[in-house]
Amino acid sequence: MKSYSPQEIDLIKKQLKTDFTYWYHKIDLGYDIVTPGFDYDPLWSNIRKVRGGIDYKDKTVLDIASYDGLWAFEAERLGARTVVATDCLYRTFKNFMFCRDVIGSQCIPYYNISPYNLAERLDVFFQENFDQEKPYERMFDIVQHLGLLYHLRDPLLSISQARSCIKTGGTLLIETNVIMDTDESFMLYNGIPFTHRVSDNYSVWWIPTVNCMKEMLSASLFEPDEASISIVEFTPPLLSKISRFPKQTHKGAKDKDYRVGRLCMTARATNPQDVQPEFVRELERTFRNPGLDIYYK
Repeated sequence: MKSYSPQEIDLIKKQLKTDFTYWYHKIDLGYDIVTPGFDYDPLWSNIRKVRGGIDYKDKTVLDIASYDGLWAFEAERLGARTVVATDCLYRTFKNFMFCRDVIGSQCIPYYNISPYNLAERLDVFFQENFDQEKPYERMFDIVQHLGLLYHLRDPLLSISQARSCIKTGGTLLIETNVIMDTDESFMLYNGIPFTHRVSDNYSVWWIPTVNCMKEMLSASLFEPDEASISIVEFTPPLLSKISRFPKQTHKGAKDKDYRVGRLCMTARATNPQDVQPEFVRELERTFRNPGLDIYYK
């Protein structure tokens, strides 16, 4: 943490009020300064609860869809040796860099990378060898995939990309919306924008059931840790008049209400050699399974 004079602290507080119009996360900058994010504390607490089972000390961490950078900065504070933060929203890049500077963080931002092409766009990071490392020795020990899955049109692809960036034996920390009140395995399509089934936020495309979430991980060379699963029921406050709207009738949709909660859990990256050969051969067919590279794991 950097050291600041009272005058410098006053300047930081002034910048927060005058230079920024939007914050998502509440980020502790020290000196009793916290960014004015949304009141999603039950979600943040649930993530921290599950994250408590992970040892971050001296680990390399990838924080996908980092946004303002909360989870990247906290991973660093937990002792991570290297933290890479990716996103593709430049609206929040300014926020991230402001926090990074105030905190004195060494987190590495890549704010031009989609969750759909992580492995390809991070090749510069993976293949660096100035420290006598072999290619891909810089794969990540921990990948954080938080509050992202339900925003994606192709969620399984993003899990595959996360697996392609993590070392075998590494840990995935994932948090997402889930359907709670069924033992079935399916992923509910929320509907095209302005027509929806279970969420009135048009940026929510899919919501899996809990069993579907576990099976999606297993199908992407992860071993879900069932003991780590923690689910909370929480309905976020309205984000804006633009992103939310009254429920409309969806043609062909059954009129059924589902209980939707927020799940956080961990999963271990498994060795492809420990998986059924027939399944591995299927995963090698990248034309059917894009995003999952199992050759150098």
